[in-house]
Amino acid sequence: MEVSRTRQQGNRDSTSGSLHRNIWHLAIPMVLEMSLMNVSQIVDTYCVGKLGSVALAAVTMSITIRWVLHSLASGLGIGGMAVVARRVGAQDREAAEHAVWQTILLGLTVSLVMSGLGIPLARPILLLLGADTDVLLLGTAYLRVSLGGVFTLMLVFIINSLLRGAGEARLSMNMLFLVTVVTVVLEPALIFGWGPLPPVGIVGAAWATVLGYGAGLVMQVVILLRGRGQIGINLRDLKPDFPLMGQIIHIAWPSSVQMTLRSSSRMAIIGLVGAYGTLATAGYGVANRLLMFAVIPVFGLGNAAGTLVGQSLGAGKPKRAEQNAWWASAYAAAYMAVAAAPVFIFAEPLIALFDPTPQVMAFGAECIRTVVPFLIFGALGIVLARAFNGAGDTLPSMMVNLLTLWGIEVTLAYGLSRWLGMGVTGVWWGRAAATAANGLLLALWFRLGRWKRREV
Repeated sequence: MEVSRTRQQGNRDSTSGSLHRNIWHLAIPMVLEMSLMNVSQIVDTYCVGKLGSVALAAVTMSITIRWVLHSLASGLGIGGMAVVARRVGAQDREAAEHAVWQTILLGLTVSLVMSGLGIPLARPILLLLGADTDVLLLGTAYLRVSLGGVFTLMLVFIINSLLRGAGEARLSMNMLFLVTVVTVVLEPALIFGWGPLPPVGIVGAAWATVLGYGAGLVMQVVILLRGRGQIGINLRDLKPDFPLMGQIIHIAWPSSVQMTLRSSSRMAIIGLVGAYGTLATAGYGVANRLLMFAVIPVFGLGNAAGTLVGQSLGAGKPKRAEQNAWWASAYAAAYMAVAAAPVFIFAEPLIALFDPTPQVMAFGAECIRTVVPFLIFGALGIVLARAFNGAGDTLPSMMVNLLTLWGIEVTLAYGLSRWLGMGVTGVWWGRAAATAANGLLLALWFRLGRWKRREV
């Protein structure tokens, strides 16, 4: 223990000093990290959009399916992050590093199982979502490559969660910079063909993602083996620790369920939108990417809140943990109030950057204008959900997501679109209502303060 404490000296202590300085010290690189990830997604949407609306619809459906499988494993990163943040807050590096390896081992196992299950189910799920013949052909080819290499994406996100839990936001950001550079270079090269590389179309987009995250995974392993920063892995400590794995799973399962509820509800929404045709699906796909891009700083502030809450609780400072969460939420809501206006005003030209088809622009712009005003509440929900995760209290987020995503969003979207005859407009209003409810309910639950007593 004494050695661990000594090795901690010289590292930044996020459990003391200015709350605001600590929030932004972590949030800025985390915002940049999320921005880098979304740059590759925007480039992906742009390049695939050049292949036509059918290709755009195929990728929209395929990515939704891939993220359902990813959600099952990424919850492990949240469980591991909570454990690591507590150990770092308590200045016990040896215990933190032990938790890092056990989380990675769990993530590797789950991701390989998901790949094995996902590949044969790709075509049947696309059929279930209503893919027509052209979309089905392209989507199946894209998914088989994506799911074959999904372990790279899963492990990158898990390890990045562990790095953030240790307060190493800049290392996490540097890794995603490499992922983005590799993906952005390979994307057009493989899709359209550069030099000796033949054009492989939509499959090239899938390979670019797999190879980009593969490069990031290699970089992460090097960082951890060298023990840079506050955590690492030791090759002499590779034996599975089943009691600790059980503890991580106990924290992680509600988060995994929560994220699966979110991604599977998105899949249900895609199914509802798909009933209105390929152009509606393409428009929704572009709109969804743009909405996600708009909330990037919110995710960065949320990740910062999760780290600071976990470390503050580990240091025995629950009041400081709560203050960190509320201030990060306030910053996120204020940002979203400002950012929503230009996205609302310029919805059509933004959609046209990716697909100028008039019907695609109309569907996408209507989705954006319906949902974006409610993202102020969504910002509150994003930050507080991650604050709960940082405390290791992942059940509230799961319960709120179950209610809002399936009880409100999917149910209301189906009822408004099918029963009340609002068509695809009803789907957008279902999402808007769920976004507002999610933020308000999480704020009320967080205010109760039960998360402060959570043992990790």
